[in-house]
Amino acid sequence: MRGRGGLAAVAALFLIFGAGSAQACDLPPNTAGLASDLGLTVNTVRSKEGERGLARNALLDTAAQRHACWLSTHNTFSHTGDGGSSPRDRIKAAGYPARISSENIAHGQKNASLVVKDWLASKGHRENIMRSSVTDYGVGVALLSGRLVWVMLYASR
Repeated sequence: MRGRGGLAAVAALFLIFGAGSAQACDLPPNTAGLASDLGLTVNTVRSKEGERGLARNALLDTAAQRHACWLSTHNTFSHTGDGGSSPRDRIKAAGYPARISSENIAHGQKNASLVVKDWLASKGHRENIMRSSVTDYGVGVALLSGRLVWVMLYASR
């Protein structure tokens, strides 16, 4: 872990992964700020296009951060995760009873605005952002080969 927030990041990972299964991943020093910025940026876009904002959900944050850390520690970039898990599997494992779910991932963008700009340029990613049937979101951020990897989950109960 890097940066001044090392102890806080370790504590956050302990809470996310639990005492026995924590697998350290490389986090940027401003992980919480990056995650917050991504949610705010997505909600701003949704609002400008007439959609209601999404609520940040701690269970979805847990699922997203677990996947971001898994991508980081396995040096890979995929919607398929630990044990062949899908986004829906990871959301369920975190305890969120999703009726509808989807996931956007990105790698290399330096800030939330660039991530959302890239996602909006992709039909499938844009549909995930703008889907009117979702109500909640969660965000995970880690470092993959020294560059940011972003995971954003969208879901409804």
